[in-house]
Amino acid sequence: MTATREGLVNAALVLFARQGIYDTTVEDITEAADVGKGTFYQHFPSKTAIIRHLLHDGFNDLLAQCRREVAAAPTATERVQRLLLAQFQFFDKRRDLLILFHQVRGWLKLYTDERRTLQKEYERYIHFLASELRKALDGKRWSRATLKQMACAMAGFVTGYLSYQVIISGAQQDGAGALDIPVRMFLEGVVGDTGRGVVYGEPMSSARGGGVKERLDPGRS
Repeated sequence: MTATREGLVNAALVLFARQGIYDTTVEDITEAADVGKGTFYQHFPSKTAIIRHLLHDGFNDLLAQCRREVAAAPTATERVQRLLLAQFQFFDKRRDLLILFHQVRGWLKLYTDERRTLQKEYERYIHFLASELRKALDGKRWSRATLKQMACAMAGFVTGYLSYQVIISGAQQDGAGALDIPVRMFLEGVVGDTGRGVVYGEPMSSARGGGVKERLDPGRS
């Protein structure tokens, strides 16, 4: 990436996080990057194009971090836990991308003509999560549709929780310890041993420890 292109990308990300993708114009980006408007169009055909570039690079970084974290997981439960925690930690540090991804989801609902080009990036993210969950949860037991639903639930849980943290706490970050509660809550629903309720249509054992976690890691009984 050339220095000029990088300057445009960095300026756009800062502006999108500060004043939103709706209110930020190409002129705002070029002014912040200290280049002419014609220079912008030499690198990106539209504002949507630079948004897609940011999404693509952002998701690349997120998925790379997730892959590093789950690679050495010794059990299925640990794999899901690391996958979840990697996303929390990534977005907790990259609040600019959290805000961007959240805004673009709303953008997709309003600007249908540009929907497909941006939607592909979110589909890639969900496909990755579904693939990792299939590896952890024994994919033969679950349909592709169910795994996709699980992936959407995980993505929504992570970004939804942190989005509310931004609303409540602003730019202040609460630290890694603040993630313990949401991570535990999600894991108890997916691979937990609460011994209550129904998980994806299958009744859990009434005995504590006899739920989905036992089915995932039978050697731990």
